[in-house]
Amino acid sequence: MTLFHCSACGKAYVARPVYCRCGSQEFRAGEASGKGCVYSCTTLYAAAEKFEKDLPFQIAIIELDDGPRLTARISGRPVEIGDAVTHLHEQEGVHFFQAA
Repeated sequence: MTLFHCSACGKAYVARPVYCRCGSQEFRAGEASGKGCVYSCTTLYAAAEKFEKDLPFQIAIIELDDGPRLTARISGRPVEIGDAVTHLHEQEGVHFFQAA
């Protein structure tokens, strides 16, 4: 998983922004550890038609050890707030994590 760090202030982003909050437009890409903690989570029982075959599934906001937060799908056993998780893969722009 790639993170983008502002060259001026060091703030990390999951997706490369046009501007950093500090106003800089220069970023350097680097690999993230892929480890994090569940900040928030819920189980979906209804979804857009494209995802109905996957129901029910859990989504979570993950706070990465590297700093930023992102929304991700949880694979495997369900997780709870505060659980440690690891990055599995990214598919069509969706990050998948599992309990550590």
